[in-house]
Amino acid sequence: MSQTPSRNYWWLNANPKIWSIDSFLPEQIQAYTSYNEFGNKRQIYRNFESVRAGDLVVGYESSPMKAVKAIFEITEPLHRDPKLGEIIKFKLQEKALQPISRDDLKENHFFKDSAVLRNNQGSLFKISQEEYEAIQSILDAQKENSLADDVLIPYEKKDALSDLFMAENAFDDILETIRYKKNIILQGPPGVGKTFLAKRLAYTLIGTKDDTKIKTVQFHQSYSYEDFMQGLRPNDSGGFRLKNGVFYEFCKTAQRNPTTDHFFVIDEINRGNLSKIFGELLLLIESDKRGKANEMPLTYGEKDDEDFYVPENLYIIGTMNTADRSLAVVDYAMRRRFAFVNLEPNFNQKFVDFLTEKGIPVDFIQKISKSINKVNQLISNDINLQKGFQVGHSYFSNFQEGDNPEKWYRRIINLEIAPLLREYWFDDEAKAESQIEQLLDVVG
Repeated sequence: MSQTPSRNYWWLNANPKIWSIDSFLPEQIQAYTSYNEFGNKRQIYRNFESVRAGDLVVGYESSPMKAVKAIFEITEPLHRDPKLGEIIKFKLQEKALQPISRDDLKENHFFKDSAVLRNNQGSLFKISQEEYEAIQSILDAQKENSLADDVLIPYEKKDALSDLFMAENAFDDILETIRYKKNIILQGPPGVGKTFLAKRLAYTLIGTKDDTKIKTVQFHQSYSYEDFMQGLRPNDSGGFRLKNGVFYEFCKTAQRNPTTDHFFVIDEINRGNLSKIFGELLLLIESDKRGKANEMPLTYGEKDDEDFYVPENLYIIGTMNTADRSLAVVDYAMRRRFAFVNLEPNFNQKFVDFLTEKGIPVDFIQKISKSINKVNQLISNDINLQKGFQVGHSYFSNFQEGDNPEKWYRRIINLEIAPLLREYWFDDEAKAESQIEQLLDVVG
């Protein structure tokens, strides 16, 4: 009795300019010719002759994506079709929920010395079972993570407002602004909850508390275009390879999920050299320059790479601390592309209700509000400081159950707010100390 031959595993390069894996439907049959458009046998022609029904094929999309995007199953080995000529046929078995980039595969133990990554000039390559299973394990992990996402609970505006101290009409105004402008910057003094608000805006517009649709980075003086978009990075062989940046990858994620809003949050946006970081994105992030119709080549793009565009379902939310003296002014080119939303401290009734639910006595909360508002008024009236340097409410939002309210308050004043005031009035020590003393008088 003859033994059934074992299954083979293959790697197929797909040129997205000819056919895109994203367009495939489940169980859809695709034909692939063993001859190229010039009538010549494809490279490693013997691989086409060795394909058998039931073999599994890793679907890899070439430049510019350069990523594994699906698993196919061979349905018919090499045969002659009267219209198409000599072909193999396969069907879509499974799509990757997230493309597995070539760079990520290079970091995988089973692909460290893989021939298919060293030289994949051609169409069809044979890979080992271990290499196939390494890719399958990544796909399985994606599915497990997706199952966790399936239990996401709906998130509505009322849920956001229950977490925030701002009025409903103010929240509505910001929602409306980000919908039409697509790029906003939340600016305000320290402690007004800029990043916290950014997440709640995103959750509200997405409709669920889904962090997979949100990406957060923080700019700093050394942050570059290469980190953000695309650049050359050293490889193991002593040369350089082109690596996509965090914004590039997130744009691709949003492009693959066009029916869902995605949010890119940039914390401390004015700490970076914005014109240098954004490069050609200064044009592409404009609200009326979104979408494939406005795509353009990138700085590091090769001539056969697809042009790049920012999808319409991607929104940018930046945060900016107005009390940081060390930051350069945001230039007019960037300002024109963003709407600026001013946030101020809210020691209002919502603030009182929030701390009351935490177990802090109402009269003590009211004393805190009165004392901080007094300091903030003094800061606002100071010609060298003004409103952008006020003390925010989020300093007082972290009360833990069982903590002593007076110790908790004294700790915040001594360790967080006192150093801030001494910095503000570094040239008037007496003024700083008098305001710190006034704040501490709340606990006697």
